[in-house]
Amino acid sequence: MNIAAVIVTHNRAKLLKDVLQAILDQTRAIQLIIVVDNASSSETMHVLQGFKKIDILRFEENIGGAGGFAAGVERATIHGSDWVLLLDDDAIAEPDLVECLIDALPSPLDERVGALCSSVFEFSRVALMHRRMFDPRTLREPVVPNEYYSRMKVRVDTASFVGFLLNTQAVREIGFPNASFFLAYDDTEYSLRLGRAGWFIWLVPSAVINHLRNPKRRLRDGPYATKHYYNLRNQLAVFRYYGTAPRWRAWLPIILHGFIAAKDLRISSLCTWLRALRDSRSIIL
Repeated sequence: MNIAAVIVTHNRAKLLKDVLQAILDQTRAIQLIIVVDNASSSETMHVLQGFKKIDILRFEENIGGAGGFAAGVERATIHGSDWVLLLDDDAIAEPDLVECLIDALPSPLDERVGALCSSVFEFSRVALMHRRMFDPRTLREPVVPNEYYSRMKVRVDTASFVGFLLNTQAVREIGFPNASFFLAYDDTEYSLRLGRAGWFIWLVPSAVINHLRNPKRRLRDGPYATKHYYNLRNQLAVFRYYGTAPRWRAWLPIILHGFIAAKDLRISSLCTWLRALRDSRSIIL
């Protein structure tokens, strides 16, 4: 079984070094490491030069996490990888991460397993928002309950690209992540695309990623800017394409984002919010 890792990075050289070392220290060897460098400074290149046998895919402009994962997955399929582990540049894998994921596969592989995903820990506890369900009739996205993390495996509808082991057979059938999303909800859209094509996603709680997320990067933190724009734009596009709910159901995220934008007391924030609403209709899925 040929396994690749794809790590998308932008100007987080110190964290990237730890992420790479954790991948190299896996108890189940990874044959190929692809680093997608989204126009980082020279410090990142200096870190990468300290590692051997890494395939570096560098872009002169930042194409976002979505563009980076799309490019990285494409590169992995060209290399003939069977599975591709997707990671952010702040996601530290436990040494047995890949081993736990692969051991969870049925043998023989008699079902359409599109992806396996790990538990994600943030601030010393399970970050439940990374693994969710999706109800197209209501547009609700409930998290997998904490008590389910004691099970061997759990079926999920959507999973973030933090510790997401993707089957390249599924990639060849449904295509690559949507680069036009730039950031936010690209993983949700891809998960739902897998499900629509009949591919399953399994959460394997024993496999663990420590996600060293900055607590100040929460959606409710301001000012209302780029991350909020893409989150709302892409979420509404996903709801419109994959949901069957009446239109009024989509007003919850619209109102939430409107409140976040309004509390900035800046015209530019409200303009960004309105632009996200308008642009959500131009996304092609």
